[in-house]
Amino acid sequence: MNYDLVLCGVGGQGVLSIAWVIDHAVHEAGLYLKQSEVHGMAQRGGAVSAYVRISDQPVASDLIADGGASLLLTVEPMEALRYTRLLRPDGWIVTDVTPLENVDVYPPHEALYKVLFSVPHLVALDATQLAQKAGTVKAQNMVVLGAAASQLPLPLALLEKQIEELFAGKGERIVKANINAFRIGDAASRFAAALVAAGVASTVVARVLPRLVFEPQPVSQASVDAWCARLLAADGAQTALRLFEAGVSVPVEAAP
Repeated sequence: MNYDLVLCGVGGQGVLSIAWVIDHAVHEAGLYLKQSEVHGMAQRGGAVSAYVRISDQPVASDLIADGGASLLLTVEPMEALRYTRLLRPDGWIVTDVTPLENVDVYPPHEALYKVLFSVPHLVALDATQLAQKAGTVKAQNMVVLGAAASQLPLPLALLEKQIEELFAGKGERIVKANINAFRIGDAASRFAAALVAAGVASTVVARVLPRLVFEPQPVSQASVDAWCARLLAADGAQTALRLFEAGVSVPVEAAP
C-alpha cells in the first residue's frame, strides 16, 4: 500500500497541525511515513505545505512526483489549485472554500470557483463557518481533515485519538470543539458521496455542499433522499447555483 497526500494552506491555518495528527496516527497504525514541509513566510501569511507519504513498506523519498498524489487537502481554495499538478487522475481535492486573500493578485472569487468546482473528485465546504458551529473558528483545519478522513488509509477512531492528544493541553472545551469539527467534516463528505452515488453531478454537489450546515453526526437517510430528489430534478443545477450564489447557509436536515 502506498498513499501520497499534499497538505497546503496559508500560515496560521493549522496545516502542520493536520500533518501532526496524520503522522501520529500513521505511526500508531504501524505504517511507514515520510514527510517534508515548506513553511514559506508563514508568520506573514505566506504559503505552507507538507508532502506526506504513507506506506506499509519503508519509504525511500519524501518527494511526491507530478501526478502521484491521491489526495490534496487544503484550507484555502487558491492553494488547492496551486498544487493540482501533483494529483493523480483519480485523485481527490478536499478544501475550504473561504478565500484568504494574502496576495495582491488574488483572482476574482467566481473565476476561482469556476475552475475549482470543475474538478471531478472534489469535497468543497465552508470549513470556516462549520468550525464556528463546532465551537472555535480555529478548528477549520479539523473540519477539512474530517472531510478527508474517509479517503485516508487510517481508522477514524485513530485520527480522533490523535486530535484529542494534540489539543489535550488546551482544555476540554477546545478538545471537544476540534473533535466536533472533525466529525462535522466527516458528515459533510459522506453526505456528498451519497449524493454522487445517487447520480447527482459532481459539479452540482460542489455548489451545494459549501452552503449546507452539518451536525457532528451522520446526515439522516431521509434528508439524503430529499436532497437527491431535489438536485436530480430538471432544475437541480440551477437550484444549486442559486443556493451557492445567495451565500445563505441552510441546515442539511432542512431538506428542500
